[in-house]
Amino acid sequence: MGMSPRAHLAYGYDLGGAEDFKAAERDEYGSPKLPWFPDDDSEVDDFGSEAEKILLASAGFAEEWTPAAAKAGYYDRKRDAEKRCGVELDTSGHYDHCGWVLIAKGSEQSVEWSQVMALDSAEMQRRPAAEGWDAKLRDALTALGITPTQDGPKWLVYPSYG
Repeated sequence: MGMSPRAHLAYGYDLGGAEDFKAAERDEYGSPKLPWFPDDDSEVDDFGSEAEKILLASAGFAEEWTPAAAKAGYYDRKRDAEKRCGVELDTSGHYDHCGWVLIAKGSEQSVEWSQVMALDSAEMQRRPAAEGWDAKLRDALTALGITPTQDGPKWLVYPSYG
């Protein structure tokens, strides 16, 4: 299976990437400067993995995977914590040069190649408040210790390729 370009629409925050982190917590080179994120030459993917651990812990899930845990309902407990958390960290761009987008779970829609997405502006205005997305995103940012430069959550369009 090959790689495909996708366009995504989701509600949340653009956090930028490893060299243009869009938050107050950045070093002089524009990289994330957070107590839980290594400041060495770690792979970009580490940000997503570490952020996921923190978000799941904020929802009461701090288990490590083991074969025994997997047999004892690990994935069900993890899925429940993901639902409670209500947000996810997605990536934009290409895996060689990606950015991070913190989005409300259930807000993301995407299309590829020649597909077209119709937008309903009334629904886009209604859903954030009706589904409590602002509070979930705010709680996630607090758990992660991130102060985004973006002025509040917004509907974002972002690409991915992979």
